[in-house]
Amino acid sequence: LKEHDLLVTSIDWAPQTNRIVTCSQDKNAYVWTLDAAGSVWKPTLVHLRIHRAATQVKWSPQENKFAVASGDKCVAICYFGEDNDWWVSKHIRQPIASTVLCVDWHPNNVLVACGGADMKARVLSAYIKGVDQKPAPTAWGERLPFNTLCGEFASPAGGWVHSIAFSPDGEAVAFVTHDSTLTVASPATGEVVSTRSAGLPLLALVWPDQRTIVASGHDCSPVVYTHDGAAWRLAKKLGEDDKSRRSATASPSNSNSAFNLFRQMDSRSQQAKPGAAPGDGSLKSVHQNTITEMHRDPAGNPAEITTSGLDGKLVQWSIRA
Repeated sequence: LKEHDLLVTSIDWAPQTNRIVTCSQDKNAYVWTLDAAGSVWKPTLVHLRIHRAATQVKWSPQENKFAVASGDKCVAICYFGEDNDWWVSKHIRQPIASTVLCVDWHPNNVLVACGGADMKARVLSAYIKGVDQKPAPTAWGERLPFNTLCGEFASPAGGWVHSIAFSPDGEAVAFVTHDSTLTVASPATGEVVSTRSAGLPLLALVWPDQRTIVASGHDCSPVVYTHDGAAWRLAKKLGEDDKSRRSATASPSNSNSAFNLFRQMDSRSQQAKPGAAPGDGSLKSVHQNTITEMHRDPAGNPAEITTSGLDGKLVQWSIRA
């Protein structure tokens, strides 16, 4: 699909309408629609009106809108303009103070959550008159004109917000930050609970169900957090105990094992343990590099998630196993 001029930063698929939306560092977004013959994806340019790179794009639950995060200190809420026969946008700007790195939609198709380099996570209204029906009252508010700030939450130790997601019922929002922290905010109770990880920064998260969050990032292994009725706690890491699977998915080793070991240690800041037997330098995890994206099962199975990373692997996980 050759329309973008620079790096494509994000892509999202609308399964009900079978449309693809992409955004790029070239400050453009395109909606791709399959033609009647089912052989060609036709692009429609989106009138984004941003002056910096687009960073992430997400379809709304009803697939009649999508949100584009950008380096222009705004989130562009895009919808189809019947008069002009193309996709137009309205900007959510206040009180965003820096690049927006992540966005997510509330199940009601109106609220949008975003986070970014200003170290804040926010929930705002993306209500478009003439496109959306008046939403039912939620814990986030009742009257929701466009750009209404419904909640703002700070990173506990001043880290960028890398990923954000609403819970399945929309009553809570979770986000992960560069200080290796998972934060869950619930407006109904006023609770904002942060759980610090001992590992490297997290970059992505999903809610498989209402009481489970799976996050991943630079540690290369997904970690499962569960709510025990009082707090969110780290339950387990996925994949590190699966030796047969790791061996089946391990990267091909270099013929020069000593050189390969040194290269792996250098790129991953690993130190050889005194007295340890020499190895190929591979990690204990299934992924051998940073996990950058996570997705829930599109069929709705809460026990299944998918991860992809900088090692070029796409891995499906069973959380309950």
